[in-house]
Amino acid sequence: MAWAEIGAGILSVFLKRIMKSLDLVLHSDYSPGECLAKLTEQIDVDRLTLFSFSGYQGKKPILGRIAGNEFRLHKRRYWHNSFGPVLYGRVTNDGHGAAIEAYWDVLRATRISMRIWLLFAALIGTPMFLRCVMQLLDPKTHVTGELWVGLIVPPAMILFGLLLPELGALLSFHERKQVLEMLHRVLVGGPKPVASWQRNWRSVLD
Repeated sequence: MAWAEIGAGILSVFLKRIMKSLDLVLHSDYSPGECLAKLTEQIDVDRLTLFSFSGYQGKKPILGRIAGNEFRLHKRRYWHNSFGPVLYGRVTNDGHGAAIEAYWDVLRATRISMRIWLLFAALIGTPMFLRCVMQLLDPKTHVTGELWVGLIVPPAMILFGLLLPELGALLSFHERKQVLEMLHRVLVGGPKPVASWQRNWRSVLD
């Protein structure tokens, strides 16, 4: 994959999170209750266990959870990636069928961990970085390796915390395809015309 495509993908993810937009809007001829029942049959509950190579109970390829009219879905994987994509969605009445709205994100625990990392990096690194900048601006200062470490490491720690989730998601791009294929196959969903992709809700399963 070209670096330009990777950069465009990261930028797209950032913009979607800032704008809180939907990633998927479908129409199904099934009622909301039937849609949720069919999804329940196709997934294993994402309940952790020690007796599975994937870390989750069951053997179905798609894991998830359903609560009320909302769902979350993600691919069972046999390698560790905390930043794997999770599809959060809800099913609502839509005339004689149902409307399925969904957006991609990562698990809440992962987001909280990265926020803690960014806060730590900012609190520890910012004073160090500013002190090194002031020293560098002083003509009497002799530039040493320690000074360069103070200039490079703090921004690198913050950049690491910002880019790692997006890179982890990009490495799992094929997982999104498998989740969406299951969703289309089970709900026989077709695209639903919408006036706006702006999202005004957040999943209770997040």
